[in-house]
Amino acid sequence: MIRSLTYILLPILFSLSVSSALFAQFINLRLTVEPELQATVVQPLDFGTQITNSGRTTIQLGDANMGIFSVRAFHTQNIYIDLQYPEALENNEPGVVADIPLELGMAYNNTGSDNPQNSRPLPLNEGMVSITQNTTPEMEAEVWKQMYIYVYGSIVIGNIPNGLYTGNIVLSLDYD
Repeated sequence: MIRSLTYILLPILFSLSVSSALFAQFINLRLTVEPELQATVVQPLDFGTQITNSGRTTIQLGDANMGIFSVRAFHTQNIYIDLQYPEALENNEPGVVADIPLELGMAYNNTGSDNPQNSRPLPLNEGMVSITQNTTPEMEAEVWKQMYIYVYGSIVIGNIPNGLYTGNIVLSLDYD
């Protein structure tokens, strides 16, 4: 008797579980999460073609060949900026030992406009800055803000062989 009752209950339980699955509801949810910080190169730093023994070439803040970075972040964020670069650019040819001394500076503009005249220099090429200079209630309606970072400097061309001279310049942005 117990055995026959078990065989009867199993098909009933199976049919109940199948029929409840037929009436299930599904929710298709799609979320878009934007990154908290976005940096793009607007314009690379470009010293152009140089002639041997031409001496010092300088790109000032505001010159057409300075490097420009655009940073987009949440309006209340603070960003730690750090510019690392080699002391000299090195020749890419194997066996050629020659370099070009390099000095760089950096400034930032957190007013929301791309205008180097309104920028502030960062001593030692590093520092903590706010993404926006103004935080009035009207401005907080816009959640995302733009900040611009300008890189400029000089190289000294001495008696060096012709060739391609390069170096890695790294701009690090950390946010809290």
